[in-house]
Amino acid sequence: MGTENRKGPLKDVKVLDFTIALAGVYVAWQFADMGAEVWKVERYGSGDQARTWDPFVNGLSTLYTAYNKNKQSIELDLSSQEGKQVIYDMVKEADVVLENFKSGSIDRLRLGYEELKKINPKIVFVSLSGFGATGPLKKYPCYDAIAAARGGFAGSNGEPDGAPMKAGNANCDTLTGTHALNAALIGLIQARKTGEGCRVDIGMMDTVMISCGETVVDYGKGTYTQSRFGNHDRFTAPYGIFEARDGWAVIIADSEERWAKMCDALDAGHLKDDPRFADNAARIANRDSLVEELEKVTVTYKRSEIEKRLTEAGVPASEVLPFIEAYTSEHANSTETTTLVDQEKIGQMRFYNNPIRFNDELCPIWRGAPLLGEDSREILAGLGYSEEKIDQLFADGVVGSSMI
Repeated sequence: MGTENRKGPLKDVKVLDFTIALAGVYVAWQFADMGAEVWKVERYGSGDQARTWDPFVNGLSTLYTAYNKNKQSIELDLSSQEGKQVIYDMVKEADVVLENFKSGSIDRLRLGYEELKKINPKIVFVSLSGFGATGPLKKYPCYDAIAAARGGFAGSNGEPDGAPMKAGNANCDTLTGTHALNAALIGLIQARKTGEGCRVDIGMMDTVMISCGETVVDYGKGTYTQSRFGNHDRFTAPYGIFEARDGWAVIIADSEERWAKMCDALDAGHLKDDPRFADNAARIANRDSLVEELEKVTVTYKRSEIEKRLTEAGVPASEVLPFIEAYTSEHANSTETTTLVDQEKIGQMRFYNNPIRFNDELCPIWRGAPLLGEDSREILAGLGYSEEKIDQLFADGVVGSSMI
């Protein structure tokens, strides 16, 4: 598929993308949304492992599809010398390389940073992994839930007397991807200023831990003990999720002024006068009682009523919405949170737009996710390969176009 519809601040950037699963794929997705030409290099015959993950529509994984829009796919046998040569030719034109193979795998393929910088000294080479390039865990496999477990994130989530709790979505993957994107862009700026690229190493566990920054300060002071607070905040009360008549609502009264306004807005003046809840310190000390008493009030209101009453009183509050209500809400529609796109094998499919806008313009979605090897011929032709050479690479099983 032609790339003439690509536009954005990174339109002149080319990204060579070896990533699979999610964390690295998320980085490539962000680059693609901002206009970069992203060449997704996929294993000959099978492609990105996410292509095999449920659920499927017409044989295409919707999970794979959601994170791979705006990219181009080339199906390649990296174990062959001819396949490696294709990569070397791509590196001559690339600005950024992304990879999240197991530790050492990319070097054994002779496609690591030390090899590729000989071809292109300005290359920014980004390696994502579970535990980084050093340390005793570096060779261990890692997924989102493992990073959350190892980094303390899962251990800090859940009910106080219950089990640790996994997040409902892949927050550790996407958080790591966001940090990796920042690093890649900084490396790109440096390369364009100095003519020298760099190797970026980022581990998921480290990224998870830095997202919980206050815990290391407490630990250093000798005041921290691992605790879980369920749906409520450690430092402020009330600050959390409360039951409503028809669901749940978030309420945040993070000052004494807002506490008083909340009590008034919910016709709960008796709480304001209760000495157990006299100030934030008292409410934290009596959190369980506070939640119990406040929910006796909130269950008499619909979640939308709680949001309306409190926000009109200047108290932060929100209904808790399932995804279907969130992305069909009036606000999401007015800000164009999603877009319908023609997706091969599926037809019209709804994708999230990138939340970043440049000069009030959305990052365009110029195509859905590519089928395996859908762009192999176009990419090779763009590198200057003749039609005869391309046909030979296909005949030799070096390059493919499985279209799955």
